[in-house]
Amino acid sequence: MLHAWQGPCASLSTCHHGVKDMDEQTGQTYVSPIKSAHTMAEGKGVYDGKRWLESLKDGRINYYKGENLGDVTKNPLTKGMADEIARIYDMQHDPEYQDILTFETEEGRRVSRSYQLPKTTQDMVERRKCSEFWARQVYGMCGRLPDFCANMVLGFYDLYPELAKLNKDLAENARNFFTYARDNDICISHALHDPCMDKSLRPKQDPDRCLRAVKERDDGIVVRGARFNTFGPFSNEILIAPTYPLAPDEEEFAIWFVVPVDAPGLSQICREIYSGRGQQDHPMSSRFDEIDTVVIFDDVFIPWERVFLYREPQAAGRLFRQGVMVWAGQCGTSLSMTRIDLLIAIGHLLAETSGVQDRQEIRMALGELCTYRHLLRASIQAAEANTRPSYSGLLRPGLSPERRGLIAMTAERFLTLVQHIATSSIIFLPNAEDFDNPDVNKYLDLYWGGRESTPEERYRLCKLAWDLVGDAYGSRQMMYDRLHSGNPMAMIEGAYRTMDMSDGLEMVREIIGMESPVAQAFPFVQEELTEG
Repeated sequence: MLHAWQGPCASLSTCHHGVKDMDEQTGQTYVSPIKSAHTMAEGKGVYDGKRWLESLKDGRINYYKGENLGDVTKNPLTKGMADEIARIYDMQHDPEYQDILTFETEEGRRVSRSYQLPKTTQDMVERRKCSEFWARQVYGMCGRLPDFCANMVLGFYDLYPELAKLNKDLAENARNFFTYARDNDICISHALHDPCMDKSLRPKQDPDRCLRAVKERDDGIVVRGARFNTFGPFSNEILIAPTYPLAPDEEEFAIWFVVPVDAPGLSQICREIYSGRGQQDHPMSSRFDEIDTVVIFDDVFIPWERVFLYREPQAAGRLFRQGVMVWAGQCGTSLSMTRIDLLIAIGHLLAETSGVQDRQEIRMALGELCTYRHLLRASIQAAEANTRPSYSGLLRPGLSPERRGLIAMTAERFLTLVQHIATSSIIFLPNAEDFDNPDVNKYLDLYWGGRESTPEERYRLCKLAWDLVGDAYGSRQMMYDRLHSGNPMAMIEGAYRTMDMSDGLEMVREIIGMESPVAQAFPFVQEELTEG
């Protein structure tokens, strides 16, 4: 058995963790090999599309239907998404958009604005506009754009004071990686959740279910297990952290690290891919399928300089929820708001072209969608208006537990409302090739036109609606919205759990004179406020 963990060492160089399996014990002295960001790679600044596409040609392993996808920049199933992201990276060099997407560091290097350390409200606004730009380019469809995980890396940077209390060297690693990722525009995805197996068991009871460290070496650790991931086939690195509470004896599961996607022993198994289909019949899924995977860690080596937290079960989930996801929350809200803007417009046009725009039930459905949209915008504005100091003295967004609850409650409702507006018009649809056959097209001209719209326009609108609210692609987007922040019930409950009811309780006491202990308490728990 590995010798008992004695708490965080002042420095890794003073720890006695030599090369060993987790069930072995040695007395070898460990010498920290932690490198500075400058030794990891010389900063190359912001990506353009060509350099990013070249970075994906690294021999990564992505299995789909039993075969390796190979070069994701050329495979028809992945090329569409890769080309779209490359297009956005090219915009970082376009003078028209450069100042929205990038900024210059004190050293004069132009880097992504996603890595900007916010010190003023204006900084917060500029960062949000960058997130909105990314979201707008994909029409709100991709939940884990590079912008999202860049903000998570900023969270690691910001947590330095707390991480340093646990282990100063590992805390330095987090800051070094931030500099490395910023200066090289590293495209990062994250894998935070273990596979859905027997959830009644603790990690210790079913260790193969959860990612864990299985060996320590002088130069790093070896990890084994699996994790869910999104956007992994298109990223350079994968960020790992547990998001659930761990018991004190579950140290081997309490690790934060980053790993290159081409690391030996790492592979990804893709879910059904929705791209590769015709763009006319599938206008969104053919272009914007970010692809979810299960990442397999078959004894993958992680150098110490890529480890940020190790064997700290009490801190791992708590710090991640409180100190990391708050930064990414604004990105998620911007994405959701962009997507609902699109759905509102689709619903409006479906109503107009069907001639039902004046029916009360249709206007109520559109009004409900607009209400949710305004609430999301208000949560963004509230987060910017209620900033507070972060762990490292930056300005962090104000916490908005209602945003997570709102999206968890309404993600499915978004689709249902558009379906009710569209009715069967998005089911009984021809295919793109039918318009090329004169024998079929004459009927399409007769029966598929809409109010003030041609048959082709009506067909394209209905196909867009079907892709987003009827097809598997749209259902996946809905489930992602509902589940990506965690248990939806916990998200909704969080609005109650973090509600400051002191004034309301005082009013009750004034009215009825209730002085029992239950009336003295309220569930507001500042330390548990999280965002994601």
